[in-house]
Amino acid sequence: MAAVWYWLQRFQRGRHFLQFTSAGPIDLVLTTSAVNEAVHGVPASRPLTGYGQVRAVASCAGVLASLYPRKDVLIHLSGFIRNRLDRDLVILGGPAKNEAARAMLEDLALQHDIADFVFDDINDKLKIELRNRLPFSIDSFAPQISNGYPTKDYGLIVVSFHRGQGGKYYRRILCAGFTTYGTFVAAEYLFGDLIKMSGRRLAKSMGAGRIRRRFCFVVVVSARFSQGECMEIQPIYLADLKVLV
Repeated sequence: MAAVWYWLQRFQRGRHFLQFTSAGPIDLVLTTSAVNEAVHGVPASRPLTGYGQVRAVASCAGVLASLYPRKDVLIHLSGFIRNRLDRDLVILGGPAKNEAARAMLEDLALQHDIADFVFDDINDKLKIELRNRLPFSIDSFAPQISNGYPTKDYGLIVVSFHRGQGGKYYRRILCAGFTTYGTFVAAEYLFGDLIKMSGRRLAKSMGAGRIRRRFCFVVVVSARFSQGECMEIQPIYLADLKVLV
């Protein structure tokens, strides 16, 4: 009975936190890192994605299947999307090579009370200025590379909503980093740590009174790596996003 009670608590907490709709699929968009021509076999173009994006899918897919067993998860590579992204949406990767991420970040200022929000994963800059809060910025971050792997990266998590089919509100989530490893740790922290927090603790950490309907927020995490494996994830910025009426 204790195990059942614990599962129900986690189930209710996770759904209250993620706030996806009860029906319809979730579109999961990975960044297309490159498109290669096949060297062997059929000479077809092969779109590729990064290692961190694959790890990020592993972090979120099991959680989504557990909390929303009736919702399909449809996986797309950015640049090869065949349907409108007008329903529940999870985006993995930053705006440099992911059109869905670029569109979401461009919409943020129209949806939320934001003075300035810049995530530049080409020049490795992040700037967040919310009204009535101290600004946060990372300027010209240079991930130290050891044996081809970063030793440090940052992960950005943005959880918002957008209007989709029939004018209905759908959840939209972005997990991104300056490298593909930052994308992984952002997804790992969101789907592995944040959804396990109590609603009161989570709301307090983000400066909100409670997790309300259409609760939106932004989180930045710092991560250390050794040979591509994450050794530590630390949240360094958390804030709720006020929705414009």
